[in-house]
Amino acid sequence: MSSSLFIATSGIKAYQGKLDTIANNISNVDSAGYKRREAAFSENLAASIRQQPEAEKEIGRLSPDGLRVSYGSRIAATPMDLTQGAPKQTDQPFDFMIEGEGFFQVRRTTGTANEILYTRSGAFQKTPVGPGRFQLVNANGDVLLGRNGNPIELNENDTLTVRADGTIEGTGQQIGLVGFSNPQLLKNEGGVYRLTGGNVFLVPGDTYQIRQGFLEGSNVSLNQEMTDMIKAQRGFQANSRALSYADQMMGIANGIMRT
Repeated sequence: MSSSLFIATSGIKAYQGKLDTIANNISNVDSAGYKRREAAFSENLAASIRQQPEAEKEIGRLSPDGLRVSYGSRIAATPMDLTQGAPKQTDQPFDFMIEGEGFFQVRRTTGTANEILYTRSGAFQKTPVGPGRFQLVNANGDVLLGRNGNPIELNENDTLTVRADGTIEGTGQQIGLVGFSNPQLLKNEGGVYRLTGGNVFLVPGDTYQIRQGFLEGSNVSLNQEMTDMIKAQRGFQANSRALSYADQMMGIANGIMRT
């Protein structure tokens, strides 16, 4: 009887996680460069294989070697959907859109910390760094980096023109785009991503184009998200009813035992 409670409870937790993922996607529908995530389910039974490193604690169990009894499902991962977002024309000289592969590199300096973060949002603005000089930063103050890893720095009176390969005319600088051996290891932190593992490499120039005066829109489709939300709500409700029925049956069984 308790297995019914475990299965229904794990289902409720899994669908709640899916609803949270969908809600986060919807909240970022207007965020430039945002990439939606999808909740992927896994069976708890499969997750319980070979999880006991101490062989002496396996003595006496009746399940197959390396496998213990488990119930229900869980969210195994929330993979990022890397499909291209729709272009939004802004005609702002400091807005850049990536068509194709790659992420912008930005440097965040907070106190003594100095770290490289990544983003698909090309909404930048200028910040002065000296007489007649400025750098490009995002809304968080993170500085846009060039292909050589140094900040993009420009003259105040120059006309900013960026070519499709990221080269800034008249400056000898080029906006640097990078890719990752495993993009699913990127962790979203409010418009920028922190890499939690894997390798970073410069993206070949023939795999992308940079469009000045445009921003990449979010790849979230409200129609798809609302459909997924309805399905997840129905799954959540079904597991809630199953939990209620299991509780009622357990109550009836306990009443029979007492009589």
